[in-house]
Amino acid sequence: MWMRASFALLTAPALLLLAAPEARAADATPGFAEPILHWGVQKGETCDDIARVMYGSVQHVPLLGRYNRVACVAGKPLPEGTTLILPAKVTSVPDARLKSSHPDVRGRPSGGGWAPITTGTPLYKNHNVQTLEDGRAHIEFIDHTHVFLAEHTLVIIYGTASNTRVSKVPPTVELQAGEVQAGLSALRGEPAEIAVVDGGRVRAESRDTVVERKVERTTVAVFDGKAAVSSGGKTIDVPRHFGTRFEGALPPAPPRPLPPAPAWVEGGTPPVVLAPAGAGLIATSWSAVPKAKAYRLEVARDADFHDLVVREEVPGDVRSFRAEKMPPGSYRVRVRAIDDEEYLGIASPVRVVEILAAELRGGGASFQPGSVKANPYGTLALAPTQAAEVALDDGPFGSAPGEIDLLKQAPKVLRVRTPSGASAEVPVEYSKVEAKVTASFDSDKRALAVSAAFLGLEGIDIPARVKPSLRVRLGERVETTPLAPGPGGAYVATIAVGDGTGDARVDVIDGRGSLLATAQARIPDKPLPPPPPKGPDSHPIGPTLPPWHPSAVTGVMWWSPTAPNAFGLGAGTAVTRDGVLAQGSVRASGSIGPIGIDGQVVTQPLGDGGADAAAWLGVRYRALRLGASKLELGPALRLGLPMTEGGAATRLEAGGAVGGAMGKITLLGNLGGRFRLAGEDAAPFVHPYLLAGATYDALSWLRAYGLVDGHLLLDAGDVGVAGRGGLTLGAEAGTILFAALSARVGLGENGAMGPSFGAGLSIGVRDAGGSR
Repeated sequence: MWMRASFALLTAPALLLLAAPEARAADATPGFAEPILHWGVQKGETCDDIARVMYGSVQHVPLLGRYNRVACVAGKPLPEGTTLILPAKVTSVPDARLKSSHPDVRGRPSGGGWAPITTGTPLYKNHNVQTLEDGRAHIEFIDHTHVFLAEHTLVIIYGTASNTRVSKVPPTVELQAGEVQAGLSALRGEPAEIAVVDGGRVRAESRDTVVERKVERTTVAVFDGKAAVSSGGKTIDVPRHFGTRFEGALPPAPPRPLPPAPAWVEGGTPPVVLAPAGAGLIATSWSAVPKAKAYRLEVARDADFHDLVVREEVPGDVRSFRAEKMPPGSYRVRVRAIDDEEYLGIASPVRVVEILAAELRGGGASFQPGSVKANPYGTLALAPTQAAEVALDDGPFGSAPGEIDLLKQAPKVLRVRTPSGASAEVPVEYSKVEAKVTASFDSDKRALAVSAAFLGLEGIDIPARVKPSLRVRLGERVETTPLAPGPGGAYVATIAVGDGTGDARVDVIDGRGSLLATAQARIPDKPLPPPPPKGPDSHPIGPTLPPWHPSAVTGVMWWSPTAPNAFGLGAGTAVTRDGVLAQGSVRASGSIGPIGIDGQVVTQPLGDGGADAAAWLGVRYRALRLGASKLELGPALRLGLPMTEGGAATRLEAGGAVGGAMGKITLLGNLGGRFRLAGEDAAPFVHPYLLAGATYDALSWLRAYGLVDGHLLLDAGDVGVAGRGGLTLGAEAGTILFAALSARVGLGENGAMGPSFGAGLSIGVRDAGGSR
């Protein structure tokens, strides 16, 4: 595809003559270079008469021919009733001016040298004007006759009818090479005269006649009105849409039809184009014309194709045109065929293209041929100076708004119409906006943390325009909370779910409630709360290893309703009136539920004095426990077996225990009795006892205690009834591995009254429940 775009070759000023002095232009009659008057010719008036009255002298008669085609002959009256256009005063003005020019236009006054000329340059008789490559020129004569020069064209200004009182020659240029287009004045409608260097002449009563000279051949194409073509002593009339040609001074050929107008192919640029400033596109294609060897494409800013932007000829196999980076404006496009005989054809229907400056804001937005792809949260800005009317969808037309808020108005179609008559419907396609959602559940806080990363919102103020929110549906419960900017460009929010469980639907929505993304999150069942801190269901009452000292009578163990899980080795000593003795023991106890067992083996004593060497096996039952051992009670049975020959007989011990824990203090009491089952020895037949004491936890690993014991001996040898008693103080220190130390002072021991002293030391192990 052939692609080329040229910028303005000819400009069209609002005023007809810009080169007139500023002060005079301010007073000039509109459409003229100077103030003018209208003169109605009276019967018998001559040019001399009018010149005397208007200008004071007959020497100014030539001024009557400046804007009029009159024949001024001395003494000959002018036609009565003729209206003349006359300069208001004597002035000197050029025959023509260069109204517009593209670069590469030069001129040469009569007798002068070539130099570049620009818009507004005055042109006088015999002034040469030449357009070089890419050059264009528009010459306007003083009587408003227009001549347009293509590139590589050389013309000579002949002058105007006012140059001589007797001249009948209209404004004329001489074409030496190139191409000119003759157009008549819109005010007068009189012919333009073009002379060809070899003697030919074209008198064009036309707004659009093109005369082209290549080497010695001259081609004339008439697109409006008619033209008289003279050469070689022969003149022919060429009607509209016909042409002729001649070479050198030969007569012109008979008129023949010009090549027909090419037809536009469907598609291409629509009548209205929205594009950023300087980025407009004009694209079009046309159908082939028979015998066309080339095509001339023209793009202009005005309806008369005077202000040309593009004028190019392309080979006959090229039938497409594309111009990019076009500035905003109203453009008209037409194309002509050039056949194999070099005849320029009839122009296609004019295609009007309006390029409106517009700007899209928001990621993913772009201008497409005939449509707009926009961000749904963006805006479409239109240049406010453009004379266009815009309607959104089926709404009414109004002045083009400076900005269309696509978020609020969301049009599907923009309908545009312009003063040139161009109109179009521009579909609006909205780019896709997505959000990538991640959700995580915080089991400790029972909350759902959501992060959303948006795609397609580049250049959009997300908090202000999108206003994203998080909506969570969990069962029948629906909660919504705003999403706030977070790390890494993401938007985050947290929603507490409380006791809710199951599948949660997580939606990201915008300020209008439109869904941008959705995801699922699993909310697990709420875990059961951990049981409240449980205090010990029991509290050890009394010591783990009860105090023990060598004695045949008072060595009764202090015991609690719950047997501790413990094992210990101990040794004790006693001092009585009969002497000093020592003895060792092994003790173990444990519980299975409320049932407890215990055992104690007491060794053979060393030293003087009586002592019990026996093995005791017992069982106890915790019949009652209130709270954390606030109160415990239960019975117990023990069986004592002799360990030595001649030792104490077999005995049975029965009793009960009651105790309780109160913070750091425990209280414990035993009431029971021992009974001799066989034989006669020093052991009493019946031995009731009462033990009562308390413990105190001085530290978590240190328990101190005190014990008072009382015994009643019945039928104990020679003694019928006797009483015994004592006070014991002791302590246990340690946790799993511990030691116990005790000391006792008593009254009466081993059958004799009098004070006695004892001490015991034990070490042992116990379970964690036995720690203090």
